[in-house]
Amino acid sequence: MRYSIFIVALAVLLSSNAVAQTVGKAFTKSFHAEGIHKIKFELPGAVDLKVWNHPTLRIEIYVSLPSGNESMVEQLAKVGRYDLKSEVSENAMVISAPNAQRVVKVKGQELRETLSYVVFMPKNVEAEIVNTSSDATGAVAVQKKP
Repeated sequence: MRYSIFIVALAVLLSSNAVAQTVGKAFTKSFHAEGIHKIKFELPGAVDLKVWNHPTLRIEIYVSLPSGNESMVEQLAKVGRYDLKSEVSENAMVISAPNAQRVVKVKGQELRETLSYVVFMPKNVEAEIVNTSSDATGAVAVQKKP
């Protein structure tokens, strides 16, 4: 009887370790957006826009790896993979993630990662979203909610 319980417990333990776990991490970046009338987002991944009553632009970056570990995500962050860049010209701002466009290989395999963004932007600012990981583009005007 003890032998059967031991075998079942061992099988459960081994099967739980065999299932790959998705690793996720969040990063935050803020930009001063006072006086900006339009913001264009050139980001790989889904962008969720939210309006708030602050003159700053706050971007939460969510990274998930279907295979990997948290230290891998932290190392990629340290070398600037998830850094965001802003360029301002004529009251318009462009936000991009230039290092996220580069292919990363781990043990000869291309790294599969999912990036998504939650953007808190000032009210009455126009936004344009260009998803750089596909051909999908879109424009949205963000206005104050009644």
